[in-house]
Amino acid sequence: MNTLLPGLCLLISCISYSQIEDSVVLGAGYTNESYYSLENGEIANVDNNNWDLGFDLSGFGATIKLNRRQSIMWVYPGITSDWATLDTTGMNSWATYTDTYNSWDEGAFNNCADTTDASDVGWGLYNSVTHIIEGERIFVMELSNGDYKKIYFEQLAAGTYSFKYANLDNTGEVNETVVKSNYPDKNFVYYSVLTESIVDREPVSAVWDMVFTNVVLELAPYYFGGVTNVLHNKGISVSEISGVPTTSATYGAFEDPINTIGSDWKTFDMGLMQYQIEDSLTYFVQTASGDVWKLFFTGFNGSTDGKIYFTKEKVAFANVAQENPIDMKLYPNPASHLCTIQTKGDPITSIKLFNMNGQLVYSQTYNAEMGNIEIPTSSFQEGIYLLNVVNTQNELSTYKLIVKH
Repeated sequence: MNTLLPGLCLLISCISYSQIEDSVVLGAGYTNESYYSLENGEIANVDNNNWDLGFDLSGFGATIKLNRRQSIMWVYPGITSDWATLDTTGMNSWATYTDTYNSWDEGAFNNCADTTDASDVGWGLYNSVTHIIEGERIFVMELSNGDYKKIYFEQLAAGTYSFKYANLDNTGEVNETVVKSNYPDKNFVYYSVLTESIVDREPVSAVWDMVFTNVVLELAPYYFGGVTNVLHNKGISVSEISGVPTTSATYGAFEDPINTIGSDWKTFDMGLMQYQIEDSLTYFVQTASGDVWKLFFTGFNGSTDGKIYFTKEKVAFANVAQENPIDMKLYPNPASHLCTIQTKGDPITSIKLFNMNGQLVYSQTYNAEMGNIEIPTSSFQEGIYLLNVVNTQNELSTYKLIVKH
C-alpha cells in the first residue's frame, strides 16, 4: 500500500514498545467526532452536528456524503427539468440512502447510482468527452429543524462543484460552489444547508489515522439507527484478529475497508443495560508510513458522554532500508522549525522532500553546495517525510525525516 519513491524500499522491523492507555470523548449523545493519530494522539475533536453535506476533494473524486444525523434525503423519481414544478406527493415511498462506510467513495448521493452504467456516479453522469459530471437527479432533504429543501447538484467541472437548493415552493433559492483547490491535503470539505455556509472542519489527511464517530446506517430494510464507529483514513489498512489474547502480537493480512475496525468491538447487554467490550478482539493498524500499531478496546460509556477507552502499542515500524552512498548527517530529527543537512563528502546539488503520499513538498537545487544545508520545516504539517539528496556524482541517498511541532 506504500508508494515507493525511486531508490527507496520500506522494511518492516519488529520492535517492542510499552502499551499506552488512551481515550477519546465524543460528548453526550455523540455530538462530536475525534480525529486521531496513533503516533500523536487526538488531532482534532470537532462538532459532528454542524454539517449536512460532505464533498470529496480528491483529484478524480465525486463523492458527496450526507450527515444522516442531521438530514434525511429522498431521491426524486422524476427528471431534472422538473425543478420548478417538483411534486412531493408520495415522497415517503421514494428511495432514500445513507453513506455506507465501506470506503470513502460510498456517499449517500452516490449510492443511488445505476450500477449497470459506469458513467453514473449517483447524483450525476460523467461525460467522457468533456470530463464533466453533469447533474442527473434532484433530491429532497429534511433538515434538522424540520425544513424541507430540494437540492440539485448541477455539475462537477474543473474541480468545482456547483449546486443549488431551494424551498419546495421555489422560494429562497441558493446557488453555491465548492472549489476543491481551496482545501489542499484534505479528504472532504463540508457544507451546512441550514446555515448556508461551508464548514471546514476536517484536519489535513496526513496527520490522522482514524476517526471515532457516530453515524446513521440502514441496520435493516427501512430501519435506520446511530452506530458508534471507528473508521480509518485513506492509506491505512487494518488486520482484525479475534479469538486470541490481546497480549498476542501476531497479525494477518491487512484489509482496506475503512470500517474494518467499525463497531463490532462492543455489544449492548440488554440485561445490564450497558455496553460490553468484546473479549480477545485485537486490531493491528498499518499506518501510511508503514508502522504497525496494536489496538484493543477496554471500555465504552455509551451516549452518556461518548467516551471510548482503548490501549495501543507500536509493534513494528518502517525503516528506510537502502545503502546511502552520501556521507551526511540529518539533525535534529524529529525537527520542529529547522533541519540541517551536514555533509562530509561530495557537494550536494539538489534535495527533494516528499510526504508519505508521494507528493513533493519542498525542493532546492544548489551549485555544488558545500557545508551545511538548512531546511525550514516550521510550515510543514507534522508527520513523516522522505528526503532525497543528490550530490555531484549523481548519487542518491534517502532519509526519513520526522516533523513534530
